[in-house]
Amino acid sequence: MSLTDTVPLHASSQSDIDEIENLINASVHSGPATVLPARPPSPPRAQIPPVWDTVKRDLSRIVSNLKLVVFPNPYREDPGKALRDWDLWGPFFFIVFLGLTLSWSASVKKSEVFAVAFAVLAAGAVILTLNVLLLGGQIIFFQSLSLLGYCLFPLDVGAVICLLKDNVILKVIVVCVTLAWSSWAAYPFMSSAVNPRRKALALYPVFLMYVSVGFLIIAID
Repeated sequence: MSLTDTVPLHASSQSDIDEIENLINASVHSGPATVLPARPPSPPRAQIPPVWDTVKRDLSRIVSNLKLVVFPNPYREDPGKALRDWDLWGPFFFIVFLGLTLSWSASVKKSEVFAVAFAVLAAGAVILTLNVLLLGGQIIFFQSLSLLGYCLFPLDVGAVICLLKDNVILKVIVVCVTLAWSSWAAYPFMSSAVNPRRKALALYPVFLMYVSVGFLIIAID
């Protein structure tokens, strides 16, 4: 066999060569390769504030709203501030504390006393909300619950005093004082939620609910 003779390629080798040539021709005809732009960096994740910062913020709000209740002043510039900046942590604590205090005062059926206290407060919140809405006021259920819970603080103090001193006359005096205190504390908030000419109609169910709670404090033995 001479040097000029050509050795035929295997069928598989010839197919590989054809494929390579096709790829080269395709790259030449298509022009320069397009470089895809880099993806923009993902935005940083929002940092979750530490738990202690959240607790401090909630405690600060509770203390601020409680000051408006403990030292009521109907002539302040913004009497409805606590009604707008409502929260449920403070009211939840005061409601639970009042129920526990009443259950500790009871000699029997402590769980039933606790349940009755919760039922009275829940019914009072519903009555207050419906009454204000019927009077044309602007209020929601959770605002009512927050208002009732904070204004229960004087009655909580009275319940603790009655728990420590088991005397009927002392109970009546303490309940009357704390009842007036709670009603006076609720007055500026309810006044800002309704028409000034309908203040008495808005405060009546609030006073009625506090009277019910005061009766529980005196009657439980």
